[in-house]
Amino acid sequence: MGLFSKVKDLFQANTIDLISKAEDPEKMLNLYVERATEEVHNFQIQVNRALADKIQLEERIQVLNKEIKVRSEQAALAVQQGKDDLARTALTYKNQAVSSKREYESQLAEQEKSVKDLQDNLHVLSEKLEKAKMERNNLVIRQRRAETMKKANETVSGLSTHDTLEDFDRMKDRVERMEAEAKASGTMVHTSTVEDQFAELEASKVNSEIEDELARLKAGNKIELNKN
Repeated sequence: MGLFSKVKDLFQANTIDLISKAEDPEKMLNLYVERATEEVHNFQIQVNRALADKIQLEERIQVLNKEIKVRSEQAALAVQQGKDDLARTALTYKNQAVSSKREYESQLAEQEKSVKDLQDNLHVLSEKLEKAKMERNNLVIRQRRAETMKKANETVSGLSTHDTLEDFDRMKDRVERMEAEAKASGTMVHTSTVEDQFAELEASKVNSEIEDELARLKAGNKIELNKN
């Protein structure tokens, strides 16, 4: 019964204690259930042996009942035939059989009580084993749920740490900087185009002034020629 006491203590323990004290609570629970199952099996063997002894006693009593009947008939027959010595022998065997029968009946009464007690205990153990299996299944589910919640909380905690937030902020700054550089690049292209246009205007102005000066020179040459 000691193993079932340990199993009971284990099943009454807090799930958190199980997780912290046992390397693998599920494995340990299965191990205890397996041992308890083996103990119930061994106890069942004892009950079966007790039943076998009871049946054997009953069979011996039946054999003695037959012998008592036969010896009684033999004694009666010997008396009828005037064989008193033979009758005495038959009655002696009968009395021995009666004495043995009484002894076996006494043993049978004790054995029947023992078998009943064993069967009652086996019933109690079997119920405890079934309850232990249910508790084991319940604790395994609770353990798995606790481990899942713990991992989930650790994950959430990891995502909310300062270092992780800094990583996000750094990536955000980098993206914003890339966007700013892209805008600046577009502005530079636009500025370059306007400046080119102004440069063309300046060049056109210079060319126009040259043409105007050339025209004046030509006009002055014509005047000089006409004077000559």
